[in-house]
Amino acid sequence: MEEQIKELLVDILNIDPNSVDESTSMDNTASWDSMNHLNICLSIEQEFGITLEIFEIESMTSFYDVVQVVETKL
Repeated sequence: MEEQIKELLVDILNIDPNSVDESTSMDNTASWDSMNHLNICLSIEQEFGITLEIFEIESMTSFYDVVQVVETKL
């Protein structure tokens, strides 16, 4: 699951796969803007067959946070 999320981030944010770790976040990734954040959320919903709540979408500001939210939904 973490690898799938990592691949989504790499594809959407157009970043080096080796640069994605638990510290990767909106704060330190220039391409992780509000539009790409929505693209990440939509892709995660489709990939994992889940529905994200607004508070979950707002809380997913790093790779680590995204993994935690997806784990709780599965």
